[in-house]
Amino acid sequence: MNKILLITLISCIASFELNAQNNIMLNINHKLSDVDFELNEAAKNNMDHDFKITRLEYYISEISLLHDGGVETKIEDLWILVDAARETEVDLGQYDITSVEKIVFHIGVDRDHNHLDPSSYPSSHPLAPKFPSMHWGWTAGYRFVALEGHGGENLNQLVQLHGLGDDNYFTSEIDLDATAENDIISINIDADYTKALEDISVNSGVIVHGDNLQAQQCLENFRDYVFSPSSITSSIVKTDEINEFSVFPNPIVNGVSSIKLDIEETANKYDLSIWSIEGRQLDYIHNVVDKQNIDLSNQPSGMYFINLITDGKMIMSEKVIIK
Repeated sequence: MNKILLITLISCIASFELNAQNNIMLNINHKLSDVDFELNEAAKNNMDHDFKITRLEYYISEISLLHDGGVETKIEDLWILVDAARETEVDLGQYDITSVEKIVFHIGVDRDHNHLDPSSYPSSHPLAPKFPSMHWGWTAGYRFVALEGHGGENLNQLVQLHGLGDDNYFTSEIDLDATAENDIISINIDADYTKALEDISVNSGVIVHGDNLQAQQCLENFRDYVFSPSSITSSIVKTDEINEFSVFPNPIVNGVSSIKLDIEETANKYDLSIWSIEGRQLDYIHNVVDKQNIDLSNQPSGMYFINLITDGKMIMSEKVIIK
């Protein structure tokens, strides 16, 4: 009888381990060649043309993960409005995934949602009306990419590329080797925006809003050149020095909560990033301390993510609910 119980227990433990869920995080590192992206930072494209970007936003939708030897998992009902001027760290959810070999996503908004009424979404939704606008109109749909800035030797020539159109809804595929660390799988990809202007002359400026010419070429560049596996090597962050990380109260009733952070005296410094479920960073708190207040009183009801970060890496995440 004892042997039978032991075998059953071992089988249960093995089954639990095989089906253990991990948080999947998508991190996009915004770059200008080999330096971090900044608005108004001078750069050059492959034609040696000078440019600077004053606005860069784009949509990502219909994400799929290939994992654990070729299994495909689709991330349902998620649209990400990426702002290159802000950190992009999106919680894709919890899944029975232990390693990710490839991420597949589209630049733009899928045809089924591209021509719907933006006002039908809550204001926090990526597809709701934005300022500056990301919506061109019901017929044309959304701007898939909105790239604005200046080009030319003196950076005084206007550059505006607003790419759109169902026929330009392109697919990007990035091969990866991302495995679980501390119950988190971080998918890190680089986005080099010098390549968004690959073979596009900007010396005399260029303004194209639509689904053809340089606007279409910009979208093709996003498909073919912009994204790559991150050059940042992933390393395991030890959490031995963290005795507790939690958020209370949870659910949040009045919009204000606190964190419980119990760490060893010799610990590194820690930061907090706060994200909406739609992938918008709401706040970033440096050098967080125990009983740090988190103010979400101006946010609507829903789910949010509180991420604990050290050395630029997210090591723990807590989901919170606002009632």
